[in-house]
Amino acid sequence: MIWRTNSARVNLSSLKRRCFSWSVDPSSGVVSSKNKGSPRFQTVIGLEVHAQLDIATKLFSGTPLPKTSTLYQTPNTSVWPFDVGVPGVLPRVSQEAVQAAVLSAAATKCQIPSMSRFERKHYFYADLPLGYQVTQQRWPLARDGVLVCQRELKKKRKKKGEVGESFVTRIERIQLEQDTGKTINATRNGITESLVDFNRAGCALIEIVFYPDLRSASDAAVAVETLRTLLKHIGTCNGKMEEGSLRCDLNVSVAPIEDGDKTDDVGDDDELLHSAGNRVEVKNLNSIRQVQQAAQYEAVRQVNALMAGNPTAQETRTFDVTSGETVVIRSKEGAKDYRFMPEPDLPPVSIDEDTFDGQNLESFLETALPELPQDARDRLQRDYDISAYLAGVITGDPPAIQMFDTAVEEAQGQLSEEPERVIKQVPEATANLLCNGLFALVREDDVKIKETLGEDNSVKFSGVNGKHLGGIIALMLEGSISNTMAKQLLKILHEEKTEMTVRQVADENGFKLITDPDELTRICRDVIDDSPEEMERYKLGEKFAQKITKVLMGKAMGKSRGNAHPERLNETLLEVLEEVVPADD
Repeated sequence: MIWRTNSARVNLSSLKRRCFSWSVDPSSGVVSSKNKGSPRFQTVIGLEVHAQLDIATKLFSGTPLPKTSTLYQTPNTSVWPFDVGVPGVLPRVSQEAVQAAVLSAAATKCQIPSMSRFERKHYFYADLPLGYQVTQQRWPLARDGVLVCQRELKKKRKKKGEVGESFVTRIERIQLEQDTGKTINATRNGITESLVDFNRAGCALIEIVFYPDLRSASDAAVAVETLRTLLKHIGTCNGKMEEGSLRCDLNVSVAPIEDGDKTDDVGDDDELLHSAGNRVEVKNLNSIRQVQQAAQYEAVRQVNALMAGNPTAQETRTFDVTSGETVVIRSKEGAKDYRFMPEPDLPPVSIDEDTFDGQNLESFLETALPELPQDARDRLQRDYDISAYLAGVITGDPPAIQMFDTAVEEAQGQLSEEPERVIKQVPEATANLLCNGLFALVREDDVKIKETLGEDNSVKFSGVNGKHLGGIIALMLEGSISNTMAKQLLKILHEEKTEMTVRQVADENGFKLITDPDELTRICRDVIDDSPEEMERYKLGEKFAQKITKVLMGKAMGKSRGNAHPERLNETLLEVLEEVVPADD
């Protein structure tokens, strides 16, 4: 199945002398050339994601961490002696960090052993004050997890309510470790200096190491975004890649494919991994876009190097955002280079009642772990019969899930006297107004929220709550307000936090559909009397009558200032037209 360099069908030595123009398909990860008969290669990708835990202190010291990005604004202001390697200061592991790491492991379906251990990983950089990093390479906190991801669709298909195909990537391990400081290059008086900020040094990280299951740049980007969203959802990491709260390392290699292979199947064969070239690590990618760009560039670069007779070595590279290229930092170290040794100053981490304030692991997860996004999507589709697309949009903002549940319950309660067919419309109507109405209003406030609160926007910052949303749906489905009025009412409640009920706000602003038959008849007669030319054409019948009816309907709705009940107004207009111009005429 795998094309090999010693294959009788492909002479690699002759191929080296030829010049190819290689390109990579971002969705399949297949690197190919336009030249007929040239080999193809499959991209093989593994991820290592470093997520900074959103907790009150650093991992091994009591250094308090502010909840906003001000931690990174004034250098070396959040530092205690242990953080900078002052001799004689001993570490003490943060209980909150262990709990957050356990939640992250459970959310990714990992196995959590009863005990894990810390060890020292030695290397020397200016921003690593201890001369080693305390980590859990050989005895991690968790192992053998999975992450279920969903591929992105183009905007046109999204608008139709379609959802992307799901895929699963495996997690090898999750380990607790301390972060490094940050080296900043600054130029003063024409001289460039490297300055070190230790605010980040010692912050609690989890490193999430994936198996090399990914086969394309787009899947790698989706996996990182899925993990980022999941950690934000459970509250263990704020996911701000631009601030370094979540950073991704890519492990990329390429493997030759036999000409007859189907690209959909090659990633499932273990032989593919055995035939892959040297693994190249691309460090510290801090955006989803960089993940995709770096993976694509590195796949093509490695194939070019291979075909030029100079296969890439095992090395560590960085991504240059300006050029869009990866640049060598150093040759890749092996485990022996890091001189791992058990951490003598820290006891093993025991997953027991002491870790969870008297609870066992099962009880802790039951109370502390929220409903996961995939579980929430499945429940919303199953219990409310809404589309997978709407369920996905709602679960993209965790507070919106509770808002939706509350809104449906509120609306169904207010409509309890209505026919069953009306009550059945509540979930879909609520989901549509939430996703297409409230989310649109929330997005308009993105800049303001980020500037004032330093957070991504969410429905939790809106003046609308679940009871408000349910009240609007109840008014709409009982026929008291129109869809347009519902959105206007939603906007008022979003912008003005009020103690009034939805019905009180609607009354105060004159949001009430005209349903009185006499009033609707008067509006229709006035429009007909004011439209003699249209009525002459209406009398011609057939297609003329249909067209003019729509024109008159528009005029009647305008005359009511949009307050007429659309269905009842249309019925009344047809009745009045029948009186004015009987069918026999």
